Amino acid sequence: MYRVTTTALSLVVAFASFGHAQVDPGFVDLFNGKNLDGWTQRNGTATYRVDGDSIVGTTSEGSPNSFLCTDKVYGDFELTFEVKVDAALNSGVQIRSQTKDDKPEERVNGPQVEISLDGMAGYVYGEAAGGWMTPDEDRKSHQLFKDGEWNSYRIVAYGNRIETWINGQQVSDLVHEERYVSHPQGFIGLQVHGIAAGAGPYEVRWRNLKLRDLSKFKSLYNGKDLSGWKTTGNWIPQKDGSLLIQPREGEQGWERYDAYLWSEKQYKDFVLDFEYAYPEGGNSGAYFRVADRKDPVTRGIEIQILDSSKKDGALTSHDHGGLIGTDVPASKNMSRPPGEWNRMVLTCIGSHLQVELNGEKVIDTQLDMTAMKDRALQGYIGFQDHGQPNDIKFRNIRVRELK
Repeated sequence: MYRVTTTALSLVVAFASFGHAQVDPGFVDLFNGKNLDGWTQRNGTATYRVDGDSIVGTTSEGSPNSFLCTDKVYGDFELTFEVKVDAALNSGVQIRSQTKDDKPEERVNGPQVEISLDGMAGYVYGEAAGGWMTPDEDRKSHQLFKDGEWNSYRIVAYGNRIETWINGQQVSDLVHEERYVSHPQGFIGLQVHGIAAGAGPYEVRWRNLKLRDLSKFKSLYNGKDLSGWKTTGNWIPQKDGSLLIQPREGEQGWERYDAYLWSEKQYKDFVLDFEYAYPEGGNSGAYFRVADRKDPVTRGIEIQILDSSKKDGALTSHDHGGLIGTDVPASKNMSRPPGEWNRMVLTCIGSHLQVELNGEKVIDTQLDMTAMKDRALQGYIGFQDHGQPNDIKFRNIRVRELK
């Protein structure tokens, strides 16, 4: 059994180190690369060891499922890691999981994101908690998980929603209120599945385990109405909790600034995290540090939202993810096809701006070295109404203010 005496680096350290390009703002390493401090084994007799930059779990014949679990518990978070597993072995990563009275010998229970080669990787299973959480009709077999290769996972758990991606492709978008009520937070666990007599030994390897705590983020859109926002535009709450901008008949062009969706509050240093889905050719923008909502173009900063999914060749600052009004384009075209959800994360501390688009860091720049050098360091957050026919949905709009 491994018991931790030290804890992972805090978000404060991560944000304080933001000026160094190699640091992902807000992410901390769950594995220190040296030993298993920070982890405790629960259940089973499978073994866990450190091998280079990886944690390696090895099966033990006759053992039930084994789990190497974080000593710290997490509720709302974003988790990324890479995993490689022997083809004959089923595995998984527990999230928001628990044991009775927090005793290591008691049965691990809670949501598990599947790791396997049977086409079910990335779906969510209730380990000792009711079986499959992803409904049968939503579990479509796929081949995103590659045999014998490192596979990248991204898991976002926020409220009653759990989203998963494998190798950049979304697998599951699950809302499960019952399990959220029973398991709102818990440890993260690396599973080594039990095996039949005479089988094995098999191995599963994890590396680059990183977590961004979302518990200190505040939802800017409540899913019901426009509380906290100002607009004259036709922003319509949807039954699925998203928000649709649907310009009215005759509302065309982008110079209708009062029709944009504007926060009532101003923000200085922050992380802004949101999702959106555009139609074919859809055009919008994410504004921040806007000193005057009547003149956001010259008194604020904009990151382009645009359907660039079919664009070939070099990107400009006016393509998806670009910093409008500068010579800073997105470093890579990460546009999803029309109708699919894109996720953008803006981290702005002082003059340092990073933009993540669909899991890829596409901008890492100093604003004071661009044409935005004279813009205010504090202002409103906004989303653009670009006029007909740009019907665009937004959801999961959340922000964390940084001191």
